[in-house]
This record gives sequence, structure tokens and C-alpha cells, in this order.
Amino acid sequence: MRKAIIIVIIVIILLVLVVFRIQSIRRSRTAEIEKLPLPVGIMIAEYGDVSSTCEVLGSITARKTAQVFPETRGRITRILVKEGSRVHKNGRLMALRNEAIGFDYQEGFIKSPISGSVAKIMVDIGSMVTPQIAVAEVVDYSTVSITFVVAETDIACVSKKNTVSVTIDALPKEIFTAKITEISPVIDPLTKTVHVKAGADNQDRMLKPGMTARITISLGQKENVLVVPKSAFRNGFVFVVEDSITEKRAVTTGITGDMYIEIIEGLAVGERIVVVGQERLTGEEKVNPIEADK
Repeated sequence: MRKAIIIVIIVIILLVLVVFRIQSIRRSRTAEIEKLPLPVGIMIAEYGDVSSTCEVLGSITARKTAQVFPETRGRITRILVKEGSRVHKNGRLMALRNEAIGFDYQEGFIKSPISGSVAKIMVDIGSMVTPQIAVAEVVDYSTVSITFVVAETDIACVSKKNTVSVTIDALPKEIFTAKITEISPVIDPLTKTVHVKAGADNQDRMLKPGMTARITISLGQKENVLVVPKSAFRNGFVFVVEDSITEKRAVTTGITGDMYIEIIEGLAVGERIVVVGQERLTGEEKVNPIEADK
């Protein structure tokens, strides 16, 4: 019995020693790893261009839209145009016959009030029509209006002198230019936005009324200024690497662009800044700087 107790005690002591040894090895390895320099991606601070843009959605409407009404009550006898066809002002759209008692049955014509394209024909041959019911719709979209909203914080970036870039999903590679024509003088109290309209030439009829437009507004642009990638900037600081040691550097910024940030103070051209891995840094760490892709 005593021998069994002694054996159990020896086994427990051996197990404790093994566990202690394993933990000691792990601590040693952890210390060695911590002594290794952290790999970080760096880039060189340099001069460049920075631009800030804002993309909003808008809707396209025709320059003019006119609903067509007959002047008298009658029955449609002929439809002279098709949807999508071009018509001139006072051009004949359809013929009708007045069947009221006391009138002869001579044909009359319903004419377009504007020049444009026939958007809709709302009746068929044989339909009875009255002056109170529209029979067709004609649109002139040789120029179009593009309506969109801008946040109140960006109001200063739009004026009637500005132009905006417009794209549509149907033709993503085509870029259209529109000039701002109207800016609402009031701010929507619920959305804190301002309604804006821009006009675009559309002689080729590529922009269709009812389409959704993607409008790109320039919020600011500067050329040949000191810039760093947005990924390098963290809450007012950048990490600079000198002799493989990091420094947490406070900087003053200018324009925040789509890809880069303008640096006004706190950084010099040619200094190496961390763009990858800075979330592990606090400053004064030894690092292994690796040139990052631009």
C-alpha cells in the first residue's frame, strides 16, 4: 500500500514538472516572437493631387411633356403615328369623326401641341373620346432635366456655375455632363437636403425620361500638395518609420479625397508612413518595413 502511494506521488511530481517545462518553453518562445520586429507596409509621403467627390442618385425628366386632348367629342378613325415616332408641333397624331347629332361626319384631326416624340398612345381605333380625356402624350427630351438632392453640409459645393458628371446603368462607360440650373433656397427639415436640378444636352436621345442617374459632384480639388493614402490616417495621427522604429505623429489635414488625404502640417515629403498594420502600433515599436503597393 505504501509503495502504491509513493508511486502515485512520483507520477504527480513528474507530471507537474512536465507541465512546468512546457509552459516555460511556451513563455520563452512568446518572448522571442515579441522581440521580432513587426512587419508593416509602408509608403513614401509625396506630392500629388487630391479630389473629393460625392455620388448621389437622381431622376431624369424630359424638357417638355404634353398630354394631348381632342378639341371635340368623337370616334377615333385612324391613328397616324406610332409610339416613339417624332412629330412636329401641330403635326397630326390621329383622325376622329364627330358623330354628334347636327354635325356632318367629316374627319377631323388631333394635333400635337409640341414638337417631340410620341411617348404614349392611350386609345385605339374606334374609341370614343372627349375633350376631358387625354388620348396621347408627347415628350421633348432633346434636352433633359436631372433632379437630385445634396446634403446641407455640401451646399457650398454646388452653384449655377458648376457642372456635374452623370452616368446611367444602361451605359456605364458613357459619361454625360450636366450644368446646374436650379437650386432650392430651402432645406428639407426632415432629410436636411437641398433639391437641385441640372440640364443636359440630349440630342442623341441616349438619356431617357424616367431613368435613374448617378450624379458625381466635385466637393473640392487640389493639385501638387502633400498627400497620404486614407489607409495611413487614424484618428488624427499617422505612424512614421525611421530606422525601423515607429513614431506616432499628429498631423493637420486638408481635403479628404476619395483615395488620399491632404496633409498640411506634421509630415514632410519623403518620410516613410505605415499604411498596413498600424492597428497593432502605439509608437516606438521596432518594425520590419515592407514597401506596399500603391
